[in-house]
Amino acid sequence: MIEIQEILECLKDKINKLENREYKEIFGDINALLEGISNKVEETLVKQESIEENIQFIDEDLTDLQDELFEEVSLEDLEDFEDEYVEIKCNKCNKPLFVEKEALENNKSIPCPFCNENSID
Repeated sequence: MIEIQEILECLKDKINKLENREYKEIFGDINALLEGISNKVEETLVKQESIEENIQFIDEDLTDLQDELFEEVSLEDLEDFEDEYVEIKCNKCNKPLFVEKEALENNKSIPCPFCNENSID
């Protein structure tokens, strides 16, 4: 863009040196139009760079989210998960619940999320 602006400045200098007033006015208007277009193009390029940068950040964020959401779970992880939780049935509504073993051992009551009653009477 700097090259175009330099060319426009050079053109402006040449226009100012013209002797014929009519040509000077016409070329001056054309030069002003070209400068306006040049400024708009430069503004558009700056905005495009900003948008590209934002899209890159969004893409990185989405990649991180995908990695987190679709993280592969190994068989060992699944076994550890199974070891930490046990399935019980609520004594009141008879619905299945998955509860940590430690919570069963340490608590006398565990509220059922379905009926809100104590599930381990």
